[in-house]
Amino acid sequence: MATHQFDHLSLVASDAELSLEGLTRSIQVGSVDMQQGALYARDLSSALSVLGLDTAASLVEDIARQLTLGQPSVLDVAQGLLPHLSHSLKDIQLGHIAEPDAQLKVLGPWSSRLQVLVSRDTASLSNFEAVVPKAGHAPILSPSDPGYRALRLKGLSLIQNARIVNQRDDERTVVQMDALLSELQDWALRLGQLPLSQLFPLSAQAMQDVWVDSKLLDLLDPLRELGALAGSIQAQSRSLTVYMDWLGLNLSNDEFQQLGQCMAAVSGHVKRLAEGYRLVFPCSLSRMRMTPYFQKGQRFSVGAGQFIQFDPHAEGSGYAGLLTVCSGLATQTLEVDRVLPAQNMNIFEVPQDIPKPEGLSGVALDALGEIYYCLKM
Repeated sequence: MATHQFDHLSLVASDAELSLEGLTRSIQVGSVDMQQGALYARDLSSALSVLGLDTAASLVEDIARQLTLGQPSVLDVAQGLLPHLSHSLKDIQLGHIAEPDAQLKVLGPWSSRLQVLVSRDTASLSNFEAVVPKAGHAPILSPSDPGYRALRLKGLSLIQNARIVNQRDDERTVVQMDALLSELQDWALRLGQLPLSQLFPLSAQAMQDVWVDSKLLDLLDPLRELGALAGSIQAQSRSLTVYMDWLGLNLSNDEFQQLGQCMAAVSGHVKRLAEGYRLVFPCSLSRMRMTPYFQKGQRFSVGAGQFIQFDPHAEGSGYAGLLTVCSGLATQTLEVDRVLPAQNMNIFEVPQDIPKPEGLSGVALDALGEIYYCLKM
């Protein structure tokens, strides 16, 4: 590992340890502060993602969401998970990063346990009131559509939780309501989406519950032929982002370029692995995980499928640090004034009647209604 890269990872690992310590204090038995714990958990998740611990980052992000919503069952999982995270951070500082399969083997059972426990938190839904739709408005999608069923089951619970939160009169209400509505937006994406396994039916078992927009699936169609060369294909979806590993193949230069072009078309990137390639791209081009940043006074954002890393600079350098982004195979480094925490945003085409810099692919809208330009690479 290069010295500057190791120094950067050590710095991020130190920040992650501080967030882990804060999370530990916040969820100690007898002194539980779930809202403060949620803030520490989100910071920890962002740091783990930069460190390459994607599985841990996704799990901690789920924990942060449940802490924000005040779900008590998440505490047992969080407290049991902390020693594993501490061990992983110590390995990072020694220059060792666990492979994705090793991460999944250790953290997979914790993720499953979290889902089971959260699904049992039904006390807040005991006063559920049915909402009957008006007659004469047939659904656009068939009730047999998987996305329709998913949104119906999850949407009813989220809306009911939002109604319950709305009755409270305290400073946490706005944060909790925003988290609920954001999650409802994420689930709404499932309407009309198609399983990624349609492209790789022989690997369907290794990419369960990975869904993408139908338009995006069309753009990914060139992957069928290239993917057929892989010994195995694995995929999972986290934070509206798909991570797909092709193992057991070595593409020619022309094939690698073709793969890069396909990823660029879907706001993603590809990188080489020891035994193959990793493809990272959003599950939708209309809503995706974005990292906002400021550059020369302008608001910009880059999708999780193109974000690589952020290297902070020392004070007095004239800018906050270097943001590395990648579209397909093309990597670009930007001097930025400030980087904000990642969040899920809606994406729109750039309106024709507003002034805008050159080379934009669209605009992203955050939870507060602020507009961020999306660079076209």
